[in-house]
Amino acid sequence: GENDRLRRGMKRLYDLFKDAPVLGSLINPRSLVGDLIEAEFHELAPLLTAVLASNDNQKVKFEGDTVELAVIAQGLAKAADLLAGQFTLVITNVPYLGLNKQDETLRDFCSASHPDAKADLATCFIERCLSFCSKGGTIALVTPQSWLFLGTYKKLRKNLLSHVTLNAVAKLGSGAFETISGEVVNTVLIEISAINPQSYSKFLGLDAFENKLTPEKAQYLATGSVLSPPQKKQLENADSRIVLSECSAGSLLIELANSYEGIGCGDIVRFARTFSEVPEFGANWQSFKGTTIETGSWSGAESIIFWQDGKGAIFELAELLRDRLKNTWQRGSQAWNKQGIAVNRMGDLLVEIYNGEIFDSNIAAIIPKSPQLLLPILAFTSSDFFRKEVRRIDQSMKITNVTFLKVPFDLAYWQKVADEKYPNGLPIPHSDVPTQWLFNGYPAGSMQPLHVAVARLLGYRWPRQTGSSFPDCPALGPDGLESFADEDGIVCLPPLNREQPAVARLRQFLTAALGSFDERALIAAAGLKGSKSKTLEEWLRDEFFEQHAKLFHDRPFIWHIWDGRPDGFHVLVNYHKLDHATLQKLTYSYLGNWIQQQADDAKADKPGAAERLGAARNLQLKLAAILEGEAPLDIFVRWKPVKEQAQGWQPDLNDGVRQNIRPFLLAGDVGKRGAGLFRAVPLSLKDKDRGTEPNRPKKDYPWFWCEEEPGADPSGGKEFIGNRWNDVHLSLALKKEAS
Repeated sequence: GENDRLRRGMKRLYDLFKDAPVLGSLINPRSLVGDLIEAEFHELAPLLTAVLASNDNQKVKFEGDTVELAVIAQGLAKAADLLAGQFTLVITNVPYLGLNKQDETLRDFCSASHPDAKADLATCFIERCLSFCSKGGTIALVTPQSWLFLGTYKKLRKNLLSHVTLNAVAKLGSGAFETISGEVVNTVLIEISAINPQSYSKFLGLDAFENKLTPEKAQYLATGSVLSPPQKKQLENADSRIVLSECSAGSLLIELANSYEGIGCGDIVRFARTFSEVPEFGANWQSFKGTTIETGSWSGAESIIFWQDGKGAIFELAELLRDRLKNTWQRGSQAWNKQGIAVNRMGDLLVEIYNGEIFDSNIAAIIPKSPQLLLPILAFTSSDFFRKEVRRIDQSMKITNVTFLKVPFDLAYWQKVADEKYPNGLPIPHSDVPTQWLFNGYPAGSMQPLHVAVARLLGYRWPRQTGSSFPDCPALGPDGLESFADEDGIVCLPPLNREQPAVARLRQFLTAALGSFDERALIAAAGLKGSKSKTLEEWLRDEFFEQHAKLFHDRPFIWHIWDGRPDGFHVLVNYHKLDHATLQKLTYSYLGNWIQQQADDAKADKPGAAERLGAARNLQLKLAAILEGEAPLDIFVRWKPVKEQAQGWQPDLNDGVRQNIRPFLLAGDVGKRGAGLFRAVPLSLKDKDRGTEPNRPKKDYPWFWCEEEPGADPSGGKEFIGNRWNDVHLSLALKKEAS
């Protein structure tokens, strides 16, 4: 009898602790009933020892595992005794781990045992630590602060506010730990007692969120102003959010508007581009709204998405990733083609007008339920009051789209503000910044007239000039500067092929576009940080390309190719026109003309001519190798099967600059990263993109079968991995065989 009871108790101990390496102190023996509780843990250990003393090697099988009872009996019983204990004070910094990052065992346990807190391991530990407490016992924990306000934890907050007593809530924000750099997580220090709250219960509130440095936060906790919000009052807040200061009274914005989150397509790098990466958009591309850089600035209008009317590649990938994406690739479609307000979900929550574009998940689109509400809601969301009210109830690094509607909104007041602020109605979309689709393409009035002039000289035209039908991008007519555009998109800095030098052509363009102009002032204001060049020749040769690349977010569409010598061959090329025939023309006509000049000068013993000739011939060899496209100077696009990979220099502009530029970056010194054939380093190559692919056939996509970086050997292993490799080089023979 005693042996049987102990064996049953031992079986229950084994079941309880079999996942102990994963669950740790989440294990709660008090959740069990039966023999294990009846035996009491402090009684179980000596009894087990006595029973097993006669045979230290006694074994038993539990669920197929052979267990030596004598080895584990005392340890398990002691652990169970501790975990079932009741304590007066529990104080710790709990572990943080979101549900989607937990392994299956931990995720299943949290979902079953802590359904209201399961979204993060930290919040599960709030409940577990309270279960450690004897009646009236207290927990003091440092946790992520998102559970105070996110809708995911609404039931958890209601339960805590109704059944335990909050003693203190000190919001620490990011940077609370000196050993953790960067804004990794926003934290809160909480103290809660396991006793029912009274109707008059208040808790101590401290808000060190705005203090940036760890010592400042520590000082604020010791000397900062203290708030005393009533606990019962928190249940009246939207979603029972725990807020330190009293929320403003009035109806909530949610009664008059809806808010939507943007798309998640599973591979945004593949489908999104800056608009200037392709010459014209046609039916394949749609405007793609991103974050703004200044409230009311008409920014955030610089990206496009390869949409194909939602029926092409993005749909095909979404179908393959259906279980993972759950149709997030269409998220926010309720807002498309409607007017509203776009709000950045991070940082200072900057705002601008939303005109119905597809938009990314870093902004929320607030759509009024009636068009007449647009201007008052725009006035409200553009105000500091809106930002303060949002941050009062939610101090997450990234605000949920619904939170923007959980703030009080006085329609009558904001209608008056809107009447004064927008007497002529909604502002007309406009931007003087050339990195936005809204820009008109005119150098005059532009924030960067020199960069606009160079782009126009090379034959580039902005979307409004090409008639691209974006919802907030009306088409414009010609401005008379079209005649200056170079036909083949090749403009050499030295005079070649009977063409004037680039600087002379640029000055002629500027005179036609601006009339008289102050050359030094234009140069000084060029680029994001200004320029130090004294002449237009110096700026065009030494600074233009680096500035251009940074201005257009490391996706340059005017390329400055050179032979590595300041006095050597320099050429500006319109990437959109740089097909195989144009690169041949550049290599053998323009560069060939330069080589002939240097050969003639070398024969005449002109200083430096022999060196220039050698550098130019070396450049010609590298350009010829790119034309041929043998690995490693091949174009590789990770989402295309082998048979569709380019053979030689045959770039598909839809694939983007970052894919097509690789041969030029590698050609400078094969196998090494750097400027390559460019005057400056235009972008950093990325070997692997985030995310994993759905299963792909090895024959068509061998690189997705590689666990390690494939490089020049993408043959892959036996298992599909799905890593999104970019640094892959396919031989021409392999491509020809596949096609």
